[in-house]
Amino acid sequence: MTYTIEKQLLNIPQKSLKKGVFIIAHESGNSKNTGTDALEKEVRYMTQQAKQGGAFTSHWVGGGGRVIQLAKTGKIQYGAGSKANPYAFAQVELARTNQERQFKLDYAAYVQLLQDLAKEAGLPLTLNAGSTVQDAGIKTHHWISQHIGGTNHSDPDSYLKQFGVSIAQFRKDIEKKNKPIIPSTALTHKVVKGDTLWGIAKRYHLTVTELKKINALPSEVIYVGQKLYLQPSDQTDEVKEWIIQIQYTVGVSPDGRFGPKTKKAVLQLFQRAVKVYPDGIWDKKTAAASRVLKQGTEGWDVYAVQAMLIGKGYQTVGVPDKKFGKQTTKAIQQYQKDQGLIVDGKCGPKTQEQLFSRV
Repeated sequence: MTYTIEKQLLNIPQKSLKKGVFIIAHESGNSKNTGTDALEKEVRYMTQQAKQGGAFTSHWVGGGGRVIQLAKTGKIQYGAGSKANPYAFAQVELARTNQERQFKLDYAAYVQLLQDLAKEAGLPLTLNAGSTVQDAGIKTHHWISQHIGGTNHSDPDSYLKQFGVSIAQFRKDIEKKNKPIIPSTALTHKVVKGDTLWGIAKRYHLTVTELKKINALPSEVIYVGQKLYLQPSDQTDEVKEWIIQIQYTVGVSPDGRFGPKTKKAVLQLFQRAVKVYPDGIWDKKTAAASRVLKQGTEGWDVYAVQAMLIGKGYQTVGVPDKKFGKQTTKAIQQYQKDQGLIVDGKCGPKTQEQLFSRV
């Protein structure tokens, strides 16, 4: 699982730890906040609470595998009670969703982040081992309540269970060396009795022509047991994962395809970033409000450009992170070269128009 840490560090003091022996796994516990913007809402709420002296953790995961860091690791965070906080190197919250596909992406990033933080702190990759503050490793908030005290929460047990992940399975995923596998749901379809090509295409928001092209079908005849691909074979699983994350970010139903709806939503995100009406149409007003993006600039307009580059096949840009770095520069240069534009590595008016005007 590939993720980028979006840093939104709180401007509040953090005290020194007594000893950094825990990475604590939380989840929001908010069953009323499961929409596509659940992560942003949770982060906003925690930010407000923290500024008023309330609880906060170091990281949040959600939105299709996004990771947001709110506080420094290796310093006290206030998320697991007075007895455990001084021993927690990092504390990670998981925002809720009611979509299985999103949960799979969130869960994969959650497990990977917990593992990475444990490695950073020099802690063993174990879950809920032992029963004292001397037993270092990754712990659930529930384990903290049972063995350390100072809190009575039981997360993330019940939320994970909603999606078929028991604590035993969570432990296996945390303790195994390989990254948790995201099932390829909606990337292939196995034909069953009663299926038609038209019905399958409609189900996955494709056209019959697209489905035939992807699978090199000479006609609309299919047979039971046949495996149909729903994505072009040259698109890697990692890139599909990036597109799904982009779709969650821009509020489009995730299908791993960078189609017209996703393109329009990305342009709308760009327009909101430059403070023009987000109608999803590139026009003179949008062009006039835009800035030249170059190495070192940051913002949601940068994210939109990175997303659009991925949609056009320039995967060298990497995971969109709102930061115009070396990879983005290289991707822009290649795009400019392919489009017959001046190759300067900057995303100025002509490059932006070329990227967005054909949405």
